[in-house]
Amino acid sequence: MFSDRVNRIALSPTLRIGAKAQQMRAQGVDVVDFSVGEPDFPTPEPIKRAAKAALDANFTKYTANDGIPDLKLEIADKLLRENSLRYSPDEIIVSPGAKVCLFHLAMALYGPGDDVLIPSPYWVSYPDQVTLAGANPVFLPTREEDGFRLQAKTLAAAITPNTKALILNYPCNPTGATYARDDLQAIADVCVREDIWVVSDEIYERLIYDGARFVSIASVDEKIRKRSVVVNGFSKAFSMTGWRLGYAAGPREVIQACSKIQSHNTSNATSFVQKGGIEALRSCSMEVERMKQEFERRRNAVVYRLRSIPGVSCPEPKGAFYAFPNVERYLDKEFSGAPLRNTYGLAYYLLKEAQVAVVPGQAFGSDAHVRLSFALSMERLEEGMRRIERALLRLDEPKRVRPRALNNVVTKVRDAAPTEVLSVVGARNAALAEAEAHLPPDAYFQWNASIAGIVVQLRTNSPHLADFYQENFYPASLDGDLEPHAVIYAVKDVPGREPRGMVSLETATGFVLNSAFYGQLRSIALSLAADGAARTSGALLAHAAALDREGRGALVWGEAGSGRTAVLAAALREDGVRLVAAEDVFVRPSPDGPTAELPERKLYLKAKWMKHVPEIEKLLERTKLENLAVSREQCHEDHEGGECPLDRGAAVCVAASGGGRILLDPAWLGAGRRHVRRTALEVSVLLARDAVLPAVQELSPRDAARRLAAGNLPGGRGPASPFLNPHLAGTDTARLEATQVQYERLFGVSRCVVVNASIGSPETVAKRLLDLLR
Repeated sequence: MFSDRVNRIALSPTLRIGAKAQQMRAQGVDVVDFSVGEPDFPTPEPIKRAAKAALDANFTKYTANDGIPDLKLEIADKLLRENSLRYSPDEIIVSPGAKVCLFHLAMALYGPGDDVLIPSPYWVSYPDQVTLAGANPVFLPTREEDGFRLQAKTLAAAITPNTKALILNYPCNPTGATYARDDLQAIADVCVREDIWVVSDEIYERLIYDGARFVSIASVDEKIRKRSVVVNGFSKAFSMTGWRLGYAAGPREVIQACSKIQSHNTSNATSFVQKGGIEALRSCSMEVERMKQEFERRRNAVVYRLRSIPGVSCPEPKGAFYAFPNVERYLDKEFSGAPLRNTYGLAYYLLKEAQVAVVPGQAFGSDAHVRLSFALSMERLEEGMRRIERALLRLDEPKRVRPRALNNVVTKVRDAAPTEVLSVVGARNAALAEAEAHLPPDAYFQWNASIAGIVVQLRTNSPHLADFYQENFYPASLDGDLEPHAVIYAVKDVPGREPRGMVSLETATGFVLNSAFYGQLRSIALSLAADGAARTSGALLAHAAALDREGRGALVWGEAGSGRTAVLAAALREDGVRLVAAEDVFVRPSPDGPTAELPERKLYLKAKWMKHVPEIEKLLERTKLENLAVSREQCHEDHEGGECPLDRGAAVCVAASGGGRILLDPAWLGAGRRHVRRTALEVSVLLARDAVLPAVQELSPRDAARRLAAGNLPGGRGPASPFLNPHLAGTDTARLEATQVQYERLFGVSRCVVVNASIGSPETVAKRLLDLLR
């Protein structure tokens, strides 16, 4: 329904948790809310008077898109006076909040293929803003023992030819980390040497403690100033969070690009709010100083109190108004027999059991910490600390080993690109030369897989693809000078290439370029194996599930929307029913009748199987996973009540894992009771959804083969695909006609029926299907 860019981001965790706390308060629950990042002080009176005066003077119309001249001059004066930075008004833009400035910079500076470096832990919106711009967020780890400060050597090691920018936020939300001039000089030297941009988010610059002085990285020398954009605003220091006023200063061409974007997005910041901003910079320094002193007093109290809780450590924040305590020891514990598992589970527990709202560290890139804002009164801070301590000490020691982190790989490309058939040898040779040119010897993986008796060799520079391929298929040994039947080149980092798949059946060669999505590689491997097996043994690759009931087998086809997974799961709950394959099976002719066999060592299951076979979720810790939603920021579902299973410490959100896959050993479903690798075929079932069709309809062999060849069934939602088989690479007329003849022969020795899945529940349809095997 929505665009891919929306599906790749989530609602801000801080806003979501704050909304949940507000909802509980509206229901009469006394919640101590440490989640919201805004000062609890009122906006200083001079600012409010200036805005009121502007309203009374009817200063309520559009202003210049990039801000009124008086405010830009005031900002320029502030930057020179306080930061030793000289900017002209046309190098400054005023926007409706610093977050908007950061977003416009993302749109102006980053693009597809760019890497943007973000020190971790990080503010929650940086990665999503980078993603919305089409670029790749790259996280740079920082260490608690270093005060969560980015080290220049870590930065230098992370830079590649694709690196476009570094986002530096200090004092940092959530850690409170800040930098001395020497630290900034070392970082600046790397950025200048490597010619990358620095986006310096300085929104907390006035809230820095222990007598330290804030230094802007743009001020350390002229070279870095030319590569830096400084972002600041009024929300935090002047307690103006709802006013929405921020600004950016940097090279003229960058600011002009931001202004161009702003002109088509928000336009100017609110007119009378800008008048308040002028007064804030002119006359409110004393009010800011008083707020800072109170924040420092609160910081000292909160850090002392957190450190007094057994098992909790808390680095002292040097700025901003957040504490970031380490609570890792408590993630091992349980409450009422349920493991907390991660910081989302701990935050959910604290909210439900202690009525305290904190933000999980996982939202900021650290699953060992939680974030607490100390922008509350001392009385509420102390009450919240008491509740947290009591709740943590009530947790039980684990009765079992702590769940391991899931082996889940998230790929940038999450679906198969169209596979192009290379019918000309010259095109295959060109693709081969391109692939081999980008297979470096120091990052090269090779594996021979046996698929239905065909040896398909993988050559790749992707560890993920090599890992899944080795796990998915049985190994094949090639002795001496023997060559594989087919070869696939899966190569990432090919410049100038969109993700794509290619296959040459004549030369038994496949290509996967710039995609780490394993489904694409698996599809091409099955396609090449199917072509080889058809020629050598007459075997047929069917994109169908297969069930066995006491030695009698059924193939089950179904398009998207047919309800096939629910029907299969219902069938497996019946005694004596075993799964052969979930969606791909090789059918072999034999004198005793056709057999269906699983060509893989592991099932490549869609995540939706967990909805229908809940015990699969308990097996996730020992499986390889691809693109499952295992952290809250990966969940983009609008859950009823606003609560995701991940909030309660669940291992995965099934609803948000629509494109996810599980590489599952079928024996784990119940060994011989629930799975068998081969069955003798007696019936083929086409699942359809049609109000007109009868519950069961027998088809003649010719009619059944014709319907399957057409590639769509009544009620299906997927695009038409010959024989409902997306792995079918040879779609020329001769191959399609030969395949249709093969299916007609198959249906001549095993019945073919249409089962109407729209009549009755999945359990009823499953019973109807199993009755065919009696």
